[in-house]
Formats: sequence, C-alpha cells, structure tokens
Amino acid sequence: MPDATRKLRRAGEALGHQIFYLTLRLTGQRGAYALLVPVVGTYTLFSRHIHRVTAPYVRRRFPDYGRLRRWLATFRIVHSFGQVLVDRAWLGLDEGAQLGGTIEGVERLRELVARGDGLVLLIAHVGNWQAALGHLPDLGVQVHALMEYREEQVAKHFFDLRETPFPLAIINTDGFLGGAVEASAALRRGEILTVMGDRFIKGRSATADLLGATVRLPTAAFTLAASTGAPVAVLLSAKTARRRYVLRVWDVIETRDVARADREAACGAGVRRFARSLEEYLQKYPYQWYNFFDFWRQ
Repeated sequence: MPDATRKLRRAGEALGHQIFYLTLRLTGQRGAYALLVPVVGTYTLFSRHIHRVTAPYVRRRFPDYGRLRRWLATFRIVHSFGQVLVDRAWLGLDEGAQLGGTIEGVERLRELVARGDGLVLLIAHVGNWQAALGHLPDLGVQVHALMEYREEQVAKHFFDLRETPFPLAIINTDGFLGGAVEASAALRRGEILTVMGDRFIKGRSATADLLGATVRLPTAAFTLAASTGAPVAVLLSAKTARRRYVLRVWDVIETRDVARADREAACGAGVRRFARSLEEYLQKYPYQWYNFFDFWRQ
C-alpha cells in the first residue's frame, strides 16, 4: 500500500474513533451502539476488503452458507468487534462504567495461584477479552500481560483512556528477547502472565488442526510455563449481553513434570489442546473471534 494511501486510511480511522469517543461522552454506551449499526452496515456493504479478510474463517466455520448468509455472517462478526471496541472505549472514558459478568472456574484459578508456581493465562482475540481481563477477581498476585504494545496506535486500549492507573502490568514483546526474561521472572515470583495464543508472528511455533485444516500457533506460553513449572490455563471470554460477559477456564495444562528433553513435544501437545478449546469456543460463539486475516496460510 502506498504511503499516502496508508496515511489517509490511518487518518480516517483516527477520525472515526474520535467520533465514537465523542458519541460515548454525550450518549454513553447505548448511543454508540446505535451509531455502530449503520456504520458497520455501510462498511460491510461497500468494502471488499472486509469480506476478503473474513472469508477464510467464514467459509470454514459455515461451509454450507451461500453468498447472502456469508455476507450476514461477516456483518455479525464486524458488528460484534465494533461492540467490543465501543465497550473498551466506554470503560476507559467513563470511570463509572461497569460490565457485569461471571467467571467459570475462578476457584480453579485460585488453587493454581496458591501453589506458588506462577500461572500462565492463555487467551485469544475473542469476546471482550481486554475488558474482561480488567475485571479479573483479586487473585492475590500481580497480573502481567505479554503483548505488543504501541501507545500511538489508533484503537486505544481502555487502560490508555483512563486517567487512573490500571493494575495490569505490560511486558512489551518489542523489548529485549521479546519480553521473555521479564515474563519468566514474573512466573518464578509466583505471579500471573497473560499470553495471546491465537496469532503467530515470529518465534517458535507448532501446528494443530482448526476447523478442518492445519494452522500454525505460537508456543511461547508453553515454553515459558515449562521453563518455570507454571501451569497454563486456557481462559476465553465471551460477550453475552450489552453489559454482560463470561470468562471461562476451558482447559488447564500442566508443565511442571515435563523433562527438558520432552519440552518441545509437550509444547506441541499444549498447542493442540489450545486449538481444541478454541474450536469448542467457536462452536458456541461463532461471531466473536476477531481474526481478520487468512489464519490458514501462515
């Protein structure tokens, strides 16, 4: 994409976000949701790009859908993603804003933390994951997020919009050794580390089956866990109503008894278990995976 076109698109995105921020300040979450419907409808109707980037997932998840139903599925995915962006902006701009929800498996998380081995929460780009993580119960230890973080990005994280400090500590993957040293140190202190498991960019990976075809997924969560003895809990969120969400522990994968020689195989097995959890999630919440590229061509 030429630089001029890229800058123009970025400026348009920034303007769009500012309009939604203003709408949120004036009318709250409900008003922004109302604005979202015509915006997403127009975008889905006239943008070829959005259909191109969602098609690989839509065709695999809904293989029997015809052209119209695939269009409607794309609309629902983009609309759901728009609601997530509205929610996180609303939570950031309005100190009184709250989402209510449930956490299925919270006692299991407490048990894992109490062991003192650290805990890796393996998450994905599903549901309102960022807002849900912001409402994790007090598990008694510091929570870190291993993530690519750029403060200048257009779509702000809700903690960037808040005036009050947010307790989630960020370990930037752009840092030294991709943040691995800081992440390992946090786990050895018995703390919690959240890691995205559904997007491979660089580093080590393993393959797994997802929706009937092979995908490549990062093994960073399992590598860090195996090197410190921390368990891995697959924790996925879903939006269930306008102001409601659910967080669920879909699986717990142990690593402390894995011998060094067996770590690579154990990481591959862990990736495949995560892929199974993600596929089970997608059977229940098919419009809440925000994967806007061909996941199967990596």
